[in-house]
Amino acid sequence: MRDFPSPLERWVVRSFRVILVAVRELGGRRSVVIERAAQIAAGCGARLELFHDLATPVYVDTLSGSGKPLAALTRATRTTVVQRLERLAEPLRARGLKVTTAAVWDFPTYEAIVRRAMAIHADLIVTRKHGHHRWPALLGYTDWELLRSSPVPVLLIKNPRYRPRSPVLAAIDPRLATARPAPLEVAILRNAAAVAAALRAPLHAVHVLAPWASALADRRPLLVRHTKAVGIKASRLHVLDGDPDLLLPATARRLRAGITVMGAMSRRGLKRLFVGNSAERLLDDLQCDVLVIKPPHFPARMPRTRRGVFFLSNVPMP
Repeated sequence: MRDFPSPLERWVVRSFRVILVAVRELGGRRSVVIERAAQIAAGCGARLELFHDLATPVYVDTLSGSGKPLAALTRATRTTVVQRLERLAEPLRARGLKVTTAAVWDFPTYEAIVRRAMAIHADLIVTRKHGHHRWPALLGYTDWELLRSSPVPVLLIKNPRYRPRSPVLAAIDPRLATARPAPLEVAILRNAAAVAAALRAPLHAVHVLAPWASALADRRPLLVRHTKAVGIKASRLHVLDGDPDLLLPATARRLRAGITVMGAMSRRGLKRLFVGNSAERLLDDLQCDVLVIKPPHFPARMPRTRRGVFFLSNVPMP
């Protein structure tokens, strides 16, 4: 019996206490998003919150014609949604997990998720990728907007066929390979270690350096030192020279990674995502789940107060 936790276990204790699960579909079918979040929560003792944003527009003409007060209508809708969330939560509680549920009227959805995550001091948001992130959805919600706006780490579930204990791959930006670890590098490794420990999965790190940058030999000793601090073996550090757009997804496929952990430094459009490649293309090319990390103290530049009900006028018939 060990007297002290491993490096990975020390990281996970510091990382995940509250996990917000953005539930979009309230049906009784098995939810990949909820199941993945439950696996992480079970591994680190985190509390789960199943959250649904009530962003459905309320049509003004329909409301006035129904004869029902707005408060009664919104309260009844919210009660129904919470009841459905509770049905999803019951099997998780039966497994010994701590689960709460919440539904609020707010819009757009990506802002509502961020506001709720910050209100409950969530350490992780788990949501599912729906379609292509360049296609706008109702009320302007896209996975892209959530990844761009959230100061809280976001785990985007892309692969419904996740294999237990699939490797976790931390992608390190070449610009971060300095004698003193940058705050973003620390956050990437910390969160990658936390997820790997919770899922009891092997942890790897990849560092892809474009051919026009400085020599790899200067960076590997620094990377070994930084990754060793979170328990990554030297044999699991992959230092590559080539096109990051191609090598990062290829490495994830070769390792059969379940999750790739990467960082975003720019708030505007995620222009600089890790190794300077196109963030949009990279997120599409990665076939595994993706955990996007922001630097510490990343600002959430949105109103803290919920917007409430979203009203629309009925569209006149031609």
